[in-house]
Amino acid sequence: MNRISRFFEKELRKIGKYDDVARLNAYVGDIHNHCGISYGYGTIENAVAFASQQLDFFSVTGHFAWPDMSDNPDMMIPEDVQEYHREGFRKLRRNWPHYMDVMRNSERKDFIPFYSYEYHGFTTGDYTILCRSLDEELPPEVEEGKHDERLNMLLAGDKEQQERFLCTPHHIGYKEGYRGICWDRYNPEVSPVIEIISMHGCAESFEARQKYLHTMGPRSGENTYQGGLGRGYHFGVVGSTDHHNAAPGSYGYGRTVLFADKLSRDSVWKGLRSRMTAAASGDPIQAMLFVNGTRAGEVAPDHGGVMEIDSFVSAYDELDTVEIIQDGKVIASQYDFPSICGKGGRDGFVSFMFGWGKKHKMAEWNIEMSVSGGRIVQASPRLRGIDMVDPLDVPEDSSKALPEYSAEGNTINLHVFTNGNTTAVTDSTQGFVTEIEGSDDTLIHLSVNVSWDGRKVSREYSLKLSDLDAGEFTDYVSGFVSPSFEIGRFHDVGKSLSHIHATVNTESRGAVYLRGYQKNGDSIFTSPVSFGGEK
Repeated sequence: MNRISRFFEKELRKIGKYDDVARLNAYVGDIHNHCGISYGYGTIENAVAFASQQLDFFSVTGHFAWPDMSDNPDMMIPEDVQEYHREGFRKLRRNWPHYMDVMRNSERKDFIPFYSYEYHGFTTGDYTILCRSLDEELPPEVEEGKHDERLNMLLAGDKEQQERFLCTPHHIGYKEGYRGICWDRYNPEVSPVIEIISMHGCAESFEARQKYLHTMGPRSGENTYQGGLGRGYHFGVVGSTDHHNAAPGSYGYGRTVLFADKLSRDSVWKGLRSRMTAAASGDPIQAMLFVNGTRAGEVAPDHGGVMEIDSFVSAYDELDTVEIIQDGKVIASQYDFPSICGKGGRDGFVSFMFGWGKKHKMAEWNIEMSVSGGRIVQASPRLRGIDMVDPLDVPEDSSKALPEYSAEGNTINLHVFTNGNTTAVTDSTQGFVTEIEGSDDTLIHLSVNVSWDGRKVSREYSLKLSDLDAGEFTDYVSGFVSPSFEIGRFHDVGKSLSHIHATVNTESRGAVYLRGYQKNGDSIFTSPVSFGGEK
């Protein structure tokens, strides 16, 4: 679905040292999210259908166990809350055979499923257990009266277990002892990647732009990406949604960008284990960092006081900033992204967003967008599920909101439901972003058919690419506070590309990574280059 950008490849090859990476593809996945197989909502069938719209690889995760839920009386978890969790764990075991069947039957050569299940833990932090094989069963039940040591055994994992499972810490930024990561229990051999972005927020650093606002509490600076690197650990980073309503890959909450030679179960597994990953908050931005020729995710020899840095970013919106980070400080950056289009030529990105209108009044959209006098080079869907905040809130049937997205040639079709934004800071729109190559006179054709409030409205629009230079185009289905849509401004593709080449003189042996932000707020964080071997 998502392939390596031709500009990304061109810049990598231009230097001549990175041809092996330039030959790879970039794939997008979500390996941690939930539905009604445990506690959560929506069917496993709906979850798979949602994932298939915008992911190359995925997992749907079942809540499995909480070994120390009742060990600490100071936590004072009410008994009814404990029972709610226990019933969710029992529900997963009941549903596992059906889950296995659905996931197995979903596998295609361009769509790779993985089983996963989740442990909560006060003392360890929470972990998602990703299974390499589609033959894995759930671990056996713990005998009554015995302490649950199953997670501890996985975290101490031998070589055989490392081949079968990835134990991925998630929402690491909570305080230790409150289901945030416990670095003293962390084992990089069984946990080569760590989830730093999800619905919980961003744990890149204490100051990261996406705050922790969940009921579980605030962010702890020690329990962040920077906190772990500061302790000398070497690990890769991933993003996942942790969505609880059958919406793997729901736009804006976290995705993993993975580099691999092809899309297969073994190549995705190898990419995760070798930390060929980046953590994205929304659009699957492609980013790669090299320090003295060593790529992101690897351990480099000591640098002798001089670092030669090359970083590359290919985004889907205009870039705001790209920064290289070491020891929590910016050591190289780019803020200016010049045009690369020639006179009269155009190559750039245009976004399409549909939604708004009154809350609790659903709109059904049938959209067709096409281009004449130019071509659609690539497109990326921005599809959202129905968000869940309180797990005891019961949402509408999520099957009503299943999106249908397709892109073929110069035409994109989208069938979606929208229901207004629940708050003034909650984005529930649906849409996509396209890269269009053409000229000033290239035409965007948009056919909009909406069913809303007992009415059906059909509209046709044609705009030149040059019409979108000065600003966006918006319209309403049926007047004020009715559903509406936005065609974004045209962004020259050069403003979405970054190549930083820098020489840094430093005695620091701290790990180095890249972070970048699009102007629409989407972010990307590469895995780090560490020095001198793993801790």
